[in-house]
Amino acid sequence: RAHDLYSSRVARDGMELVPEVSAVEGAVDALFWDRADRPKRLAALRTLLAAAACEPGVEAIRSHGGVDRLRKALAWDDEDSVDIASKTLAMCSGSTARGPGVRTFLFSGTGAHAHVKHAVCLRETDYVEGGLGWRVWASGVVMCREMIRRTNEGSLVVNGADVLELGAGCGVAGFLCAKLGAKRVTFTDYLPGLLANLDASVALQAEDKDTNEDEGGALSASSKCAFRVRHLEWLASDPGLFAEWSSKRPMGGDGSCSANASMNDEMVQTRALPNEETFGLIIGSDVCYEDPLPRALAATVARRLAPNGIAWLVLPVRAWPGETGSPVIGR
Repeated sequence: RAHDLYSSRVARDGMELVPEVSAVEGAVDALFWDRADRPKRLAALRTLLAAAACEPGVEAIRSHGGVDRLRKALAWDDEDSVDIASKTLAMCSGSTARGPGVRTFLFSGTGAHAHVKHAVCLRETDYVEGGLGWRVWASGVVMCREMIRRTNEGSLVVNGADVLELGAGCGVAGFLCAKLGAKRVTFTDYLPGLLANLDASVALQAEDKDTNEDEGGALSASSKCAFRVRHLEWLASDPGLFAEWSSKRPMGGDGSCSANASMNDEMVQTRALPNEETFGLIIGSDVCYEDPLPRALAATVARRLAPNGIAWLVLPVRAWPGETGSPVIGR
């Protein structure tokens, strides 16, 4: 189901999703085999330009050798081809280099609630400050759409819930929970830059009074929701994992962010989520992308989930080193 959502080329809710991986692979091949055929090479370049609009598409282009083919296209004696190739290369190389900025994600209701629109306004940071959580990833968008569907059909209750978002990143799902009537949303992550960025997004909600309206002009649900931003290190939920990994897992997961030891220590002391707090609804998207996160996440959910509570996660399945398919799903 997630693959179908990722691979759709139909523009929905203001976001065009990545073409199928096979289409990307075919377009990359066409830049070699069909490079002398102008209509075919232009069609291939347009496919790659559409794919580069989101991160999974950039990953597909890179993994199939598309960047090298695009660089060679810059030497073609064809202004249109060079223009498209240069734009695509800029998107591939600059997707993690763009600066912070405010974005609004528009989601539509389903079924009898199709007329209801939910506009989620938030701030994205940059790769230096936020590490892998610097932007809204496709999994967060998938979670939001599915959350709306489930709340509309009654299989998930967000209205009145006390929500904990784990690995919140930019917090798109948590802010949607506010739109859907949550009484409180607690955003958690473990990097100073991400917490500061979430603070900025919380401040935006005060300006966002009427962007979630039904036909009667009801005020945004987020105006009634309390927000908190707290530090939470999952490794602390499993002493064995903490002892094994705390010294060798770099800041940002991949060492990409600017957090230093003193900033981190201050954040832990002043912004830590109290140990005794539990929550009726725990959410998280794309939060298991490397070891030791699966075990740490499971330990954190077990510790933070209230009796009879629900933990709901949306996780893309990627190949791990030496593992693919069902073993990764099991992990």
